[in-house]
Amino acid sequence: MFKTVDQLQQALGAATQRHAVLSNNLANANTPGFKRSDVVITTSFSDEYNARLRRPGAARTHRKHLEFRRTTGVAWRVVQDNSTTMRNDGNNVDPDREMALVAENQLYYQALVEAVSRKLRSLRSAITEGRG
Repeated sequence: MFKTVDQLQQALGAATQRHAVLSNNLANANTPGFKRSDVVITTSFSDEYNARLRRPGAARTHRKHLEFRRTTGVAWRVVQDNSTTMRNDGNNVDPDREMALVAENQLYYQALVEAVSRKLRSLRSAITEGRG
């Protein structure tokens, strides 16, 4: 249950970062030489995190201590698109495309928020035994 909520939280962070990047693209739509950026979801975060857990310093020293568990995380990185040019001044921001990407990202974010809400509602129901 908490693993799912944690992954949803990480995805919300990625969607928030993507909104900031897309907004920055729109803000610089008329800046000569500006190159648009976007957020790319990566899996290297979980690989790096799991590798760190396997290091000697991350070991359980007593059987009653919590275990270090392998996780699969959601990570992202910002990448710049240097391969295209929309205008003669070197700018490659297409405002219509950026607005469509913002709308898509807003729908994705809202779906994630709804998923977190459902998970937390089911947890609340389990805690209160369905009484409230």
